[in-house]
Amino acid sequence: MTKGYLNFVLHGHLPWVLEAGTWPHGEVWLHEAAAETYTPTLSMLTDLSEKEGFTNMLTVGLTPVLSEQLAHPSFKAGFVEYLDNRIDASYKDKDHFNWVGETDTAHLAERWANFYSSIKQQFNERFNQDLLEGYKNLQDKGAIEIITCGLTHGYLPLLGKEETVSAQIKGGQSIYKHRFGGNDSQGIWLPELAYRPGYKWKNPVTGEEIDRKGVDYYLQKNNIEYFIVDTPLLKGGKGIGAYLDRFDALKLLWNQFEKEKPEIEGSDLTPYRPYKVKDSKDYDKEVTFFTRDSKTGILVWSGDIGFPGDEYYLEFHKKHFPSGNRYWRLTGKDVDLGEKELYNDLKTIERLDENSEYFFKIVKESLLENYSNNKKPGIVLSPYDFELLGHWWFEGIGFLERVIKHVKNDDEIETTTSKKYLEMYPPDKKTYVSLPEGSWGEGNFHWIWLNDNTTWCWKYIYETEKLYLEAIEEFKATNYKDFGTAKRLINQLGRELFLLSSSDWEFLISTWAARDYAEHRVTTHYENFKKLLVLFKKCNIESISDSEYKLLEKIEKEDSIAWEQDVYKWFELP
Repeated sequence: MTKGYLNFVLHGHLPWVLEAGTWPHGEVWLHEAAAETYTPTLSMLTDLSEKEGFTNMLTVGLTPVLSEQLAHPSFKAGFVEYLDNRIDASYKDKDHFNWVGETDTAHLAERWANFYSSIKQQFNERFNQDLLEGYKNLQDKGAIEIITCGLTHGYLPLLGKEETVSAQIKGGQSIYKHRFGGNDSQGIWLPELAYRPGYKWKNPVTGEEIDRKGVDYYLQKNNIEYFIVDTPLLKGGKGIGAYLDRFDALKLLWNQFEKEKPEIEGSDLTPYRPYKVKDSKDYDKEVTFFTRDSKTGILVWSGDIGFPGDEYYLEFHKKHFPSGNRYWRLTGKDVDLGEKELYNDLKTIERLDENSEYFFKIVKESLLENYSNNKKPGIVLSPYDFELLGHWWFEGIGFLERVIKHVKNDDEIETTTSKKYLEMYPPDKKTYVSLPEGSWGEGNFHWIWLNDNTTWCWKYIYETEKLYLEAIEEFKATNYKDFGTAKRLINQLGRELFLLSSSDWEFLISTWAARDYAEHRVTTHYENFKKLLVLFKKCNIESISDSEYKLLEKIEKEDSIAWEQDVYKWFELP
């Protein structure tokens, strides 16, 4: 008898990097993630489906901006070239280490060559250079569920216009249907798990005050039935922390929300069951949310006390020059990079077995305790950035496979997808929850994305939102002399706004992870928008020149997300 369910939710996302730099920032991010995460995970899940007959294994979120890149012809050609370079570099490392007598390191170099050769074979032959089709096939067989996200991972609570919030969700749903078979996604990973209810909202930069609908309003208008929140939001958003005191604009936003902050209805709220959002009682369709399980989350997220910090796992940060291969183990969190010990690929098998068994034990204990208390099978929802498994934590895919097998071989708990669980155990209609505003960022509010270092980004976004909505109205109302070019311009203006609005840029600026690159990307998309807007205005009066036409073609090539779509139509409010 099944007494509970485990649902891994893997959030696959990268910002648009095609034609936007190669190394150390840019296309290499996509190639690394495809080699170390997306391809080997797809292969592992396909094996479990074909050889073991496993179904409903987990939920995979592939953001529209990631999906568009994986489907792009330039990615497919560039990825094969990347793999060839990695194979060649690994064999050169092997020859070098053998020459200097470091045979153990030479063995690891050959291991890397074999790894990249295997990935190349899987990509070219097993999946015919179409990773999206591979994941779609798994969904069609009922092995996994795929969910959508905001089109470019825009930070929805801070976007300045209702139209742009709606467009992120509508565009995300449209790309999902285009890439995964024509049906709507029933679930969404809200970018940064950031949610905002409806209330009289004051723009933290411009001071404009407007009545706003909750994010869930636009979800149900686009046939999305559920989303995911971080644990503190279920408990009333108690994890705000000290960040409010650091930045006046953020404090202004929080104070405005506090004036109308809703009270949570219901009692004994547990993260092991889904709930209906209170406001959705007034919508055409009710919206459900799941809550992240913090107990299992820390075991995989934390580098200090979680599994990825195990001393025998691969050290991410130490790389051999010039190949970039990693040959060392973590050794210890306080051990200097120069003192890291050589990686032992056999020892990791023992560690993976132990870690996966412990994770399984914690999941089962939680679910059996919940069943004992509630007499109904609950769900442990464990959401992670997809790239954590394989890329950041190299052994993570092996961990995931072992946990799935542990659960599938157990008589009391089972794996599931979010959609499948809702079909079996829909939320109790007697309990509705009024969620507070927040995210899964530091302090569970907006600090990572809105602070002294990122305010200028939001000034650009708010200005561009306003100008683009005006341009759309002008496009609809005017009989352009060159309609074809005008249509291309209005679509590319929309793409620039979408890419400018990616939450990744503020995150990278705030964390200093790739600050210069992120600042350059924000500036580039803003400047592209302004240049194209000039051409759009001119297009109503006269034809643009050859040099201006080449500029349009150049920007279209560089920023070709949703290249088959009329993106301006997504900005119509439902």
